[in-house]
Amino acid sequence: MARFLVVATAGAGGDLPPLAAASLALRDRGHDTIFIGDAPVQRLLGPLRVDVDILPKEFDLGPRMAGVIQNAMQVTGGDLAKAGPLVQRGTAIVTSLFGVEAVDATCPSVPWAAVNSTFYIGPNPPRPVEEDIGPRALPLVSRYAELLEAADLVLHATDQVFDYTFAALPSRHHYVGPLGIWEPPLPRPAFLDEPGDPWILVSISSQRQDDIQLAQAAVEALADRPVRVLVTIGPEHDPSELAAHPRNVRIERTVSHAAVLERAALLVGHAGHGTVMKALWHGKPMVLIPWGRDQPGVAARAQALGVAEVVPRAAANTESIATAIDRVLGNEGMRERAASHSARLRVTDPPGTAAQRLEQLV
Repeated sequence: MARFLVVATAGAGGDLPPLAAASLALRDRGHDTIFIGDAPVQRLLGPLRVDVDILPKEFDLGPRMAGVIQNAMQVTGGDLAKAGPLVQRGTAIVTSLFGVEAVDATCPSVPWAAVNSTFYIGPNPPRPVEEDIGPRALPLVSRYAELLEAADLVLHATDQVFDYTFAALPSRHHYVGPLGIWEPPLPRPAFLDEPGDPWILVSISSQRQDDIQLAQAAVEALADRPVRVLVTIGPEHDPSELAAHPRNVRIERTVSHAAVLERAALLVGHAGHGTVMKALWHGKPMVLIPWGRDQPGVAARAQALGVAEVVPRAAANTESIATAIDRVLGNEGMRERAASHSARLRVTDPPGTAAQRLEQLV
């Protein structure tokens, strides 16, 4: 079996679940996986009995690579001629899109792969990158797209059909399916199983991006309807940030989106790629208000697939969101399309596909 060094540098944002899903699949297949990351990574993976070494601020991978070399020397009895090739063949580095700069800076002598958590990023995309990425994130994403050219393998953790059925990937790039549907183990809320009106999930970013007003407008749009509303605001917000809300609304920092979407009639959200993929996996239509980052591109793809209504950020208010909700809830064709894509996706194995691709590195 091979040894994989997993570099997770961007905390517990949307880029981490796809990386975790692929890496844990490697571990399940018998490979030695060594995780280094920051404190949020440790908090997320600790319950899975995954040890995470805290990454130094300067992204120094030297000690870890030295450990790999030392292990190779032990295996070969100190034979330098045999130990060198063993290190090269038996070791690879896996990181997320937000880790490519840290890994590339080390000029690794072993093959390395990047797991991109969203739609295709690279040369000649199906849509202009300026339309897909928010203005503040555009310089950063453009920089990462350049750095991806140094990787030996790039895995895009999305569905090819969702990504405009794009067929012009560079040779080292591959779609592996929606890895971002992976979630850490969370207790199943008992209230979800209580009888009552249908659930609607309202979700904003798990990392602060000033979109609490999106949640507020959605709550107001859903007030007094015959539905139960669950709002997830992420660990960086406090429920008190939302104004007084109707009795049919429940506010939580973190709840398993998969558990909610199994029962929900609709997702209303910020168009985060992971959340949208979960809704599609569970066959739920959506109302999306893209706020920034890669969310304009995600929302555009969901709309093109016929499974979402999109409300532009500049036009988002209680009235426009309520109108979009009415259109989606009354659209039987949209529900059927979402169910059809769910059936198609559920026969795939994104983590297994990613692991098979990563094994090719070594």
